[in-house]
Amino acid sequence: MTGFGTAEIETNNLTVKTEIKSLNNKFLELNVRLPRAFKDRDIELRQLLNLKIGRGSVSVNINVEKKQSNNGGDTLTINEALALSYSEKLKGLASTLKIDNVNLFNTILTMPDVVKYEETDGDDTDWHMIKESVEKAFLKFDEFRIQEGNVVAQYLKDCVEQIAHYLQQVEKEEGPRKESVKGKLLQALKDNKEEASIDQNRFEQEIIYYLEKYDIAEEKSRLSNHINYFTETLAQDANGKKLSFISQEMGREINTMGSKAYYFPIQQAVVCMKEELEKIKEQLLNIL
Repeated sequence: MTGFGTAEIETNNLTVKTEIKSLNNKFLELNVRLPRAFKDRDIELRQLLNLKIGRGSVSVNINVEKKQSNNGGDTLTINEALALSYSEKLKGLASTLKIDNVNLFNTILTMPDVVKYEETDGDDTDWHMIKESVEKAFLKFDEFRIQEGNVVAQYLKDCVEQIAHYLQQVEKEEGPRKESVKGKLLQALKDNKEEASIDQNRFEQEIIYYLEKYDIAEEKSRLSNHINYFTETLAQDANGKKLSFISQEMGREINTMGSKAYYFPIQQAVVCMKEELEKIKEQLLNIL
């Protein structure tokens, strides 16, 4: 699932800012950006995050700002000889090309190796600050994901309740459906055998045969069980794959019910159930 969390810790020497954000992914893809002074701690931080985050495309950005009053062992050097050489060459080029050299100073500063900043390795105290910042950012990140998860869970619950509602409509239409099948058979018989006498016993046997052939009682029962199982699983520590498997079983029963119905009001309810099921499947892609 998506998530976002930030944290900032400030002392007399440092300001540490951490930002964690993620997008949905079936696997864990961890992108960590650490200050150069702490690059040797990259594996340690990844191991820490691997224990906390199961999956997703996760980006962790850590920014460390040192206060001006305390530069530690960091050094800033300017290669004056190299800068002078650049200046002479660039002035000569400007003269040859007959162009102004107004921005010559800014250009020289951006040339390679003129200005060098050497940052000392971070010490344990600074590293503990970074880890503390990561921990705080993760708590907000996790809280964000829990809130989103609750929203998705409620959405899934509403969808499955709608399927149960349409299943109740199917139950109500069972009586009229049987009468409709019986009426159609009787009418077909009259249309084709107008003068023939009807064997009532035989006719009743045919009615029973067709009602059994197109009976959807088992499908309704299994679908009801799947709905209950889905709701129970959702209320627990829901596993996305498990919910996906249950939704597939629900889909099979709904499809079979629709193919057997041969009665428009029931087929309407089946279409509505399929619509709700597709909404469920779409959301389950985010919680596999």
